[in-house]
Amino acid sequence: MTQANNTEGAAVTGSGQGVAIIGMSCMFPGARDLDAFWQNIVSKVDAVTDPPPEAWDSDIFYDPASNANDRVYCKKGGFLGPLAEFNPLDYGIMPIGLDGGEPDQWLGLKLAYDALADARYLERLRGDETQRRRTAVILGKGTYLNRGNLNMVQHSLVVDQTLQVLQSLHPEYGEEALALVRAELKRKLPPFDAASAPGLVPNIAAGRIANRLDLMGPSYTVDAACASSLIAVEIALRDLQTNHCDLALVGGAQVTTPIPILTLFSQLGALSHQEQIRPFDSAADGTILSEGIGMLVLKREADALRDGDRIYAVIKGVGSSSDGRAMSVLTPRLEGEVLALRLAYENAGIDPTTVGLIEAHGTGTLVGDATEIEALSAIFGEREGEVPHTALGTVKSMIGHTMPAAGVAGIIKT
Repeated sequence: MTQANNTEGAAVTGSGQGVAIIGMSCMFPGARDLDAFWQNIVSKVDAVTDPPPEAWDSDIFYDPASNANDRVYCKKGGFLGPLAEFNPLDYGIMPIGLDGGEPDQWLGLKLAYDALADARYLERLRGDETQRRRTAVILGKGTYLNRGNLNMVQHSLVVDQTLQVLQSLHPEYGEEALALVRAELKRKLPPFDAASAPGLVPNIAAGRIANRLDLMGPSYTVDAACASSLIAVEIALRDLQTNHCDLALVGGAQVTTPIPILTLFSQLGALSHQEQIRPFDSAADGTILSEGIGMLVLKREADALRDGDRIYAVIKGVGSSSDGRAMSVLTPRLEGEVLALRLAYENAGIDPTTVGLIEAHGTGTLVGDATEIEALSAIFGEREGEVPHTALGTVKSMIGHTMPAAGVAGIIKT
């Protein structure tokens, strides 16, 4: 596993023992759970669609010919839509705090339960306080302005700004009329109050999982852009190999793509004007944003074998790097990506020429894909003798770019 991000170059150090994936859960566009996700992959289902009504109003914000900072030129995306169901009572959550909170907190909790159940660990943890003290929760999560925090901004800033504009245009409106307008504006928004406020604190996405499952190991979120969930795995790998924990629940989440995120990526010019994501295609012209969440349960391989756990796969090594001084802060750099790959294979003790399948990043952006292909060629291109052909894939071609959850989507697919 490799990732290039904004952290310093490093290889995981420690015992060098493998770390087993013993449980998984996910929710991605068109796939409510792990089984549906795999069936979509083998059936070659394209889950990129127009936005559902609950996502955002394309009649207002979509304009393919506009470069205005409040319009979006690409409306296609990977959306969870009605799949994103959550019953708070099933998890000991009061319904009153649900509507105004960030959805990733609720779906993160649901998927954490699902992953532990898949690993056959849910009941074991409930009956073992020592194990709960040795279980970490690390969630890759961006700090974009998502639905819940956007609602908070509207309550605390936009309503008053709207009233100020209204008063300047209509000075004849008195305090009573403005108070009625204020009340109506707030009535149309989800609540922002003491009950919903905890659901807006970013790191509580991990803390709530630890709280409801009574896990007393470290719990926190990680923001490393597209590599967030992979960095979460890297940290967990290090902690497991150095015996700082015995079990790790890790993953990544990006479960809404509201207009502020889409306008940001529109201003960056990163979205596809053709409204198609075509990784490693000569006709590619940008990416497609997507929603999704995935969780893994990690355990030292030796312990998993000892305890008779089902093992999906074994992670042998991780490499991470920074691009250093590239052409711009957002431009990928060949040297940084090659460094991450070399560190990963050196750490794992695996000869790259023996690799038969690569799950790539493959965002569909011109510079990003070209740089990645060049980096992969530098590592895997020199193949002589009887070595396997190498297949190249990226799940983004089917679900879009889930940003902080992109790495874990690729792991689960692979």
